[in-house]
Amino acid sequence: METKWLTVIEAAQYLKMDRSTIHKLAQEGKLPTHKVGRQWRFDAKELDKWLKSRKLAWAEDRTQ
Repeated sequence: METKWLTVIEAAQYLKMDRSTIHKLAQEGKLPTHKVGRQWRFDAKELDKWLKSRKLAWAEDRTQ
């Protein structure tokens, strides 16, 4: 299956987040990303996994 690569703008739209938040999370290494030259690229499948893992972490925090 082919990888769907997203730009920062597309990743922001995909995650329904602000572009500045995407940049910040990518720079901090908190968001799965790949650097192509000076530009960030995001694998849509990796973003899906990241979102699901955040949901699980949030649920665990609420039960403690």
